[in-house]
Amino acid sequence: MKYPIRGWIRSVFAVALCFVMVFCVTGCITKQPPDTNVGFTADDFLQAEGELVKNRKGDTVYLRGVNAGGLFVIEQWMNGFQASGPNEEIGIRARDFKTTSEVFIERFGLEKTAELWKAYQDSWWSEADFENCAAMGMNCIRLPFTYMTVDFDAVVSYDNAGDFDFTPLDNFIDAAASYGMYTILDMHGAYGSQNGQDHSGETKDSAWEVDFYTNTRMIDLTAKLWTALAEHYKDEPAVAGYDILNEPGEKAQSTDEKHFAVFDVLYDAIRKADTKHMVIFESCWDGENLPQPSEYGWENCMYSFHHYTSMAQGGQYTEHGVSWNEKIADVTAQNFGVPLQMGEFNNYNDCEQWEYVLGLLNRANWHWTSWTYKINNTWENSAWGIYTIPAVDKVNAHTDSYETILAKFAKLKTDANVHKVDLGGRSLESVMKEYCTAPVQRPLAPRGYVLYDSLTDKPLLVNGNSLALSSDLNAGQQFIVTEYADKDGSVLIAPAMTGGYWNVVGRELRLGAKTDDSARFYPVETEYGYAFISYTTCRFLRFDEEGKLHADGKTLENSAIFYCK
Repeated sequence: MKYPIRGWIRSVFAVALCFVMVFCVTGCITKQPPDTNVGFTADDFLQAEGELVKNRKGDTVYLRGVNAGGLFVIEQWMNGFQASGPNEEIGIRARDFKTTSEVFIERFGLEKTAELWKAYQDSWWSEADFENCAAMGMNCIRLPFTYMTVDFDAVVSYDNAGDFDFTPLDNFIDAAASYGMYTILDMHGAYGSQNGQDHSGETKDSAWEVDFYTNTRMIDLTAKLWTALAEHYKDEPAVAGYDILNEPGEKAQSTDEKHFAVFDVLYDAIRKADTKHMVIFESCWDGENLPQPSEYGWENCMYSFHHYTSMAQGGQYTEHGVSWNEKIADVTAQNFGVPLQMGEFNNYNDCEQWEYVLGLLNRANWHWTSWTYKINNTWENSAWGIYTIPAVDKVNAHTDSYETILAKFAKLKTDANVHKVDLGGRSLESVMKEYCTAPVQRPLAPRGYVLYDSLTDKPLLVNGNSLALSSDLNAGQQFIVTEYADKDGSVLIAPAMTGGYWNVVGRELRLGAKTDDSARFYPVETEYGYAFISYTTCRFLRFDEEGKLHADGKTLENSAIFYCK
């Protein structure tokens, strides 16, 4: 996670009917949380098959959920801590998990420090949090952890590394599974830090200080840990996959061959023990920053990306949406041939941005986990979390007593002092539930169609350089739908007889010669047919009072919907 930032249909019945229709036609499912605790069986094991993720029953599964950010690795801006020190007694600045632990150890000793972290974790994530995630329809939680989560003695010295205790991960995985949710194990912090950022658990002052990719000792320790993890979880179906390194660029700069070589070492370490689980490779930041899997012989794998736009203040809906369009298009154009995941993202406090992006990810059949579930900071209604705890009593590692720290940790529980984030009249919780449980959509197959308006049954035809509905129900003309070259789910639409393409000019739909972004549209399947979203405006096509098509519809309910013959 980076901080600061880098740069529906018409009724509930319609939603249910659409889900049944898609399930029957495609045989694909999006796993939903059960009404009771059910756990997982061997049939639930997930593997990558081409671009799809399937369980052993042959069902296609789309992973949708959230990150459990802040549980096993803290970021002071979003967790219950303040930056502190050094002082006269302890010359350590507590600015991440490792240095905060070092301060605790110097003040209270190793055993009591471990007890403090256990108390923090029990408060930060409890039964109520699994219940909330399941109630939102999530079927997956990405679990960030560091080597220190399972190898705590290594906080004191790397010479102590290798005495692993997987109990914290076991407990989380088992609890999530009891609610029907998979866990992605996300190595947020490798030995020595793979990126030097605070969220790796070990902060470096500059990218030049991050030597992980040339430090054979740190690579070997991390490979040893991944081998042990793979051996421990090789028969665990509730683990969706192994995310081997979070944001792996030095201070999160771009990844290239140097990083791929280390990825390969960690992949081989995992495959020594486990060939069944997916291995997840992350890019910093674009499609070009990961290789083709065949170059390294990587199999049963998933590629993961993160995206945070610079439009954090809201009111930049189109710019935010276009940034996302470009991200998805850039990655899909690489034709990696593996499942794709958006492992981290945020759409800030803008409800429209959340709805657009989650709809885009679902239509593109990406797997996704938003950042993050819960935060504790001074922005009391911040969509960095689905839930937020006002930061009134953050821990000072240098000065707070042991008892005071325990008391402050107790206030972090979700069922004690948590607010649902409001997006201007709608909670982020409700938005997440809608899109976590949304049905899988079928693309509009490339071929010729006559398009009929679902409200009037009138066919669409060309009128000059505009489009209009014919009063003659038999006078419709054919439009040719073709898939856009980068295969991101967008299409071009051309009249079969007159030539040209649908183009958005300003916000009006016109016929023109362009085949650039202004001519790209996302088909959106509904009970009544297909609506279309403009790539450039990120808005639905709608008819105005004069019957002209405009690319500025804000909701599906007021958009033009066509059934296609």
